[in-house]
Amino acid sequence: MKYKWNAVGPHSLHSPFLFDLFNKAVKPARTFRLSTVEKLRKDLEANHEVIDLFDLKTKTSYRRTISSIAKTSLSKPKFSAFLYKLLELLEVEKVLETGTSLGINGLYMAGPERVKKVCTVEASPIIASIAQKQFAKLLQHKIEIKQGTIQDTIEPLLIREQPEFCFIDADHRSSAVLSCVDAIMKHTPKIKCIVVHDIYWSPDMSSVWDKITSDTRFALTIDIFQAGIIFPNMQMPKQHFTLRF
Repeated sequence: MKYKWNAVGPHSLHSPFLFDLFNKAVKPARTFRLSTVEKLRKDLEANHEVIDLFDLKTKTSYRRTISSIAKTSLSKPKFSAFLYKLLELLEVEKVLETGTSLGINGLYMAGPERVKKVCTVEASPIIASIAQKQFAKLLQHKIEIKQGTIQDTIEPLLIREQPEFCFIDADHRSSAVLSCVDAIMKHTPKIKCIVVHDIYWSPDMSSVWDKITSDTRFALTIDIFQAGIIFPNMQMPKQHFTLRF
């Protein structure tokens, strides 16, 4: 696999920023956990309630248990922890997430003391409702959930919130990802970082990530396999790195 062949560790990184990124975000994510959030994750994994869902892309209805969603659709604890540590490193105050799911990543991203607000978008009303209950259980008032499609919500939210950090994890199609990235670049001139989840989800997602890494708007792009990280406003010659995660 290309990722495993190209991935490097801290000793191959000469940039102080990249060295910090590895040692203060990538490496700590291996062990750091929010125990209260992980307790919610386990509760969700044990919840066998069946819910009715609707796929907006295929226009079909289907049924799933909350347990199956928690076990197969949520990020692993290591990646959730990475988001927390990355926000700490970048000293982010405002976050926009597309694709709330059951709310676990949102809770991690609301964790750093400096973060003032996480605005998260979820298309499914029932999934949004379940996520809201998780936020309420931890009395997490930093998070605002917006129910609606990305197409209808992202531009107004970007204009209103002016996030410094965007996590794209909703529609896993190249056209949708590029639309989100373009909207972020258009409306948030002070954006520090964009994280695109599941860049190896499909050949289509891999191709859009390749396109992003060659885009001259992005001085620094980083592949950690589970996600692609974009730093649009770094003052440096254009570079791309693959980090061992």
